Amino acid sequence: MNDFTAASPGTPSTHADILYGPPRPDLLREEVLADLLEATARRCPEHTALIDGARRISYAELDAQAGLAAARLVAAGVKPGDIVGLWLPRGAHLLLMQAAIAKAGAAWLPVDEDTPVERLQVCLDDANGAGVVSCAQFAPRLADAGLGRPVWTAESLLAPAAPGEHLPARGKVLPEHPAYVIYTSGSTGKPKGI
Repeated sequence: MNDFTAASPGTPSTHADILYGPPRPDLLREEVLADLLEATARRCPEHTALIDGARRISYAELDAQAGLAAARLVAAGVKPGDIVGLWLPRGAHLLLMQAAIAKAGAAWLPVDEDTPVERLQVCLDDANGAGVVSCAQFAPRLADAGLGRPVWTAESLLAPAAPGEHLPARGKVLPEHPAYVIYTSGSTGKPKGI
């Protein structure tokens, strides 16, 4: 006999296919995604975190690169609780920038690479986005659109630190701060953020 029981069908706020166990408040911690990434990098730094074609990125490399990009976002004014647009092709840079935005304490608002700039603008305006992280390939389209907010490229955020470059740490990030924002398709009208 174990400590888990199947919920009876029709029980309010339970589901018959889910096993429910006793509450375990001792397992709850005040931690955020960036804390989990950093702890994993300390625990197993040489393990592979990302594979992008032939390229393998260890947890230590992921943490260091995301930390560098995060520090540059913080230096640019991104703070915990902000929302940052994320418009990149799929691949390692996309995942590195998700980690960087999380390490800055902000939430990422992703849009697919084939998303029109106008839709990105609507979502950023609605979310009061602090800026958008993109890439050198997409940056000219963003400049032409006149977003009215900063555009950072993954390439510039990941460039090696210059001698004497000040790289600030993020402020206190709380579990109540958003980590991720996604928008509905807007097929019935204006896209809505979740």
